[in-house]
Amino acid sequence: MDIERSDAKALTTEEIQHLEKLKAVVETALADGMLNESEIAHIKSIIWADGKVTYEELRTVHETMQALMGDEFPPLDWNFN
Repeated sequence: MDIERSDAKALTTEEIQHLEKLKAVVETALADGMLNESEIAHIKSIIWADGKVTYEELRTVHETMQALMGDEFPPLDWNFN
């Protein structure tokens, strides 16, 4: 099922580069099959860099995680101090 957004417009070169960076960070974070607090914080900092979360950012994270992990969410490596 394809979902179209009526307000969707073409992404700028800068937005595409931002999404590619986000994808690379998610891929690196999931290289060991887990996510830890600092990796999650890094991903969030990239997403929130402009003060907002876009559909494209969420989609990029979701699709990257699904491509690497399938339908299973990666375990979280919490470091309790």
